[in-house]
Amino acid sequence: MNNPNKKRWLAALGILSIGILVIPPTARAADEVYTFVVKKQEEKAKSRWSLQEWLDTRDRMRMMDLWLALHSPSPYEFYIGGDVQWGTPNGQPQYSMWRMNAGAYASIFGLEYQHSFSPYEENLGIFHLRIFGFHAQSTNITLEAGVRVMNQPEVVRNGFAGVGMSIYILKYFGIDTLFRHYFHSAPTASGIQVNGNRFEGGAFIDLSFFRVYGSYFTEADNFLNRSGALLGTRIFF
Repeated sequence: MNNPNKKRWLAALGILSIGILVIPPTARAADEVYTFVVKKQEEKAKSRWSLQEWLDTRDRMRMMDLWLALHSPSPYEFYIGGDVQWGTPNGQPQYSMWRMNAGAYASIFGLEYQHSFSPYEENLGIFHLRIFGFHAQSTNITLEAGVRVMNQPEVVRNGFAGVGMSIYILKYFGIDTLFRHYFHSAPTASGIQVNGNRFEGGAFIDLSFFRVYGSYFTEADNFLNRSGALLGTRIFF
């Protein structure tokens, strides 16, 4: 091969080598630039806000609020009930006495009124604070405080505090307990001051909004000691 042809072949090989070395990095760079641009646009699209999207989100929120309103339990709860008690005071002959109650809850706060008829007439105004559980007709722990007024035979007024607990063993069956401490009352006309404790423990059966319950109770103070059983019903609505 003559010298001019050889030079031309060497020049062609050099150009080809330079192309092999230069073109791939250039193509890769172009691909990286394209990928960067596309990804950046995708990120912009994710954070882009539009009026139509806001309207769609608002409509979905309204539907969710409506669904929650239809399926969430009401924060309000009411009940009325009554029971009959059989007891033995201070070893004397057995007695029977009727008691009625009514209460209302707004979320975890409740108010209740109880009235017991003769022979041991008394009135209780009770404030409830539920610290565990969603409502009164469920497993719950509830603190209470209030005022008691008794007529036996003098009028006695004293405050009290206590705690009650209901536990559902089965879907419609459970047990409940109550402990209440009566603080020293204001002195009566004859100078009597009353303080003591009351305990109740029993079981209940729920038939939808209707409850049947029975309990053992004991109440002891420096004026009267009594114990016995009670049986009653309560309606929730």
